[in-house]
Amino acid sequence: MDSATTALSEMEGEIGRRAGPQPSMPVMFDGMALPPFPPLINNAKKRFEDIRSLDCRQDDVLLVAYPKSGTHWIWEIVCMILKQKAEYSKEPKEFLFLEAMPDLDVVRNLPSPRPMNTHLPYRWLPTQHIENGGKIVHVLRNPKDVCVSIFHHAKVAPTVHGDVGDFQTFFKTRFMNPKVKLMGGWFKYEKEFEEAEKKDKRGAIFTVHYENLKKNPIHEARRLADFLNIDLRHEDIVEIVDKCSFQKLKQADETVKDQSVFKESGLPTTLINNLYRKGEIGDWKNHFTVAMNEQFDAVFKEEMIDSDIDIQFE
Repeated sequence: MDSATTALSEMEGEIGRRAGPQPSMPVMFDGMALPPFPPLINNAKKRFEDIRSLDCRQDDVLLVAYPKSGTHWIWEIVCMILKQKAEYSKEPKEFLFLEAMPDLDVVRNLPSPRPMNTHLPYRWLPTQHIENGGKIVHVLRNPKDVCVSIFHHAKVAPTVHGDVGDFQTFFKTRFMNPKVKLMGGWFKYEKEFEEAEKKDKRGAIFTVHYENLKKNPIHEARRLADFLNIDLRHEDIVEIVDKCSFQKLKQADETVKDQSVFKESGLPTTLINNLYRKGEIGDWKNHFTVAMNEQFDAVFKEEMIDSDIDIQFE
């Protein structure tokens, strides 16, 4: 029995001891628990390799983030900056979500500059994009809020994630379980990006801290525009930031976006209206018990002992 099968078997045993319906099992590949998107269910290895070998152009922009790190928010900002216009795109982020979209040929036929997005770890990003010095916008959010956001996301899609139980159960059996961590786990994912950024001599990787963007959106949006080599007036930046406020994005998601992409991709419709929940910093305090927080802090201290990543928990 290989390690992935063993991990699944142990997870099944753990979950089986809990009351409630049996959860859907995640897709396992390269030591990672992956979201059960149709292309990954059908052949995760092929989709990962197809992404890695994707033909890229010099002006492609790749948005990369661990799940539930604020990707939809920053995706809209990036797209508006590239268009140089505070205007919502009809297509949702999922239209160019590399591991979930039904056919990568859609990417190949797009005009430049092409914005794309993924949750894949750095080692699986398109080789040609990295060799080209293509721009990578990396979103970093504090892992406690990430944990809470993933939990609530999973709760609205039981057909995808199964019964995740209460938050304490989710924290123990999913987020902190080393055998079934989503995308290999937050710690490994972010440390891999940190190492890549340290080796990046061309300034191709730009890390956006979710908390900084929340506290000072105009300044951070300006930094993003400068990184993307887009010259925007101050009033343009202000308008983009206003259009990308939490409530306006949530409303646009319900009234502007063409959600048919969800049906075409096989993604569950239960996720469509649940992409935006609170968008706050520090919501983890409403979920973590003292014991859970102490456990997490101990693991964080051990995992990040050699890391220079600055995490803002509030």
